[in-house]
Amino acid sequence: MIKRVSTLAIIFLFIITACTTEEKIVKVRAKYSGDHTTAQIRGMWHICYQSRMRSAPHFPPPFHMEHCDCVIDKSREAYSSKYYKGADTDNLTRFFTEASIACDQRSTQAMPEPASI
Repeated sequence: MIKRVSTLAIIFLFIITACTTEEKIVKVRAKYSGDHTTAQIRGMWHICYQSRMRSAPHFPPPFHMEHCDCVIDKSREAYSSKYYKGADTDNLTRFFTEASIACDQRSTQAMPEPASI
């Protein structure tokens, strides 16, 4: 009986000790600035998509869609919406060119539709 009570007391103390540890607060930087409007994102995506369709019409649309998703995500990670208004055009062109190349180098998940094979 005494052994059982001491075992229960040890378990109880262990539970109390485990529940009273300090909580560590980890600050995580947001992936996107969050200040881009839907219209801005759609506009950038549309320009990217139209450019890709003109430059590589032989690729199916899903490849261009995935590529433009990647490019726009990279731009939202790197810059806030306010940056574009005062940015130098050459810097933006360079950034989007580099982002496009980086997105081209990653493996794609887009697959052609079975009917087009």
